[in-house]
Amino acid sequence: MGPMYLHYFTQDASFPFYIQYGYHEEDVEMHLHADFSELVIVMNGTAMHHVNNEAFFIKKGDVFVLNEGISHGYFDVNHLEICNIMFHPQIFRSLDSDIRTLTGFHALFVIEPYLTQNKSFESHLRLSLDSFEAIHNLTDIIIEEYDKKRPGRKTILNAYFYILITTLSRLYTLPVNTEENTIINIARSVSYIESHFTEPISIAQLAEISNMSTRHFSRIFSASYHMTPGNYILSLRMQHACVLLKTTKDTISEIAYRSGFNDSNYFSRQFQKMYHISPRDYRKQKV
Repeated sequence: MGPMYLHYFTQDASFPFYIQYGYHEEDVEMHLHADFSELVIVMNGTAMHHVNNEAFFIKKGDVFVLNEGISHGYFDVNHLEICNIMFHPQIFRSLDSDIRTLTGFHALFVIEPYLTQNKSFESHLRLSLDSFEAIHNLTDIIIEEYDKKRPGRKTILNAYFYILITTLSRLYTLPVNTEENTIINIARSVSYIESHFTEPISIAQLAEISNMSTRHFSRIFSASYHMTPGNYILSLRMQHACVLLKTTKDTISEIAYRSGFNDSNYFSRQFQKMYHISPRDYRKQKV
């Protein structure tokens, strides 16, 4: 089976989202996610989940995320029922920062997929019976809304999808002593960034939170987020500055300071470099 694209499942380019319950009595051949991520919740049955060159046993209650560029398939299938939610990963860029402060969000949706793709790593989110029932109720609601195509459908689906990923993020935990505590440690550092990005933050400080060397922390972070920790902090500060430029009458210097910059000239240069417009002209366009 060759590469698969999101438009194979939905032709609505303005809403790149698809959800279904999949029932499998036969193996699902290896296939490549060309341009989408997939959240998978195992609703029933078992299988061997092959990811690239690794294989993992999955069963009811398992939850995992597969990002674009991953090849996977299901083998030795036994009454396998899964909930597939396919979406463009860019959706996370518009998520409210409140969700992005959750350690479990970064662990489940960013760091785990990277480790699964690049190392021999097995997902760690397995729902308890009570949690499974709550998640199942949510997916039932989302699928009903998706299929019925009622007015306001996109707004409702976005809202319930955010509830789902927030709930799963809250449920994500790892035992304290595991070889994979790199996941939680990196996730904790990113959660710290999301909550403190307007304050001075050093790479050494983040590495200490992650309980690893600065070199190792920077390497894992950059591979997971496709940017350096410094650029991640800078992007958050710039996003915050954009909000202030649109919603306040503060001076450029005040906005620079409130966004984590000690030098307003440096802030203006970085803003121009990132958005190809000055902060002052950006404000004029948005007001």
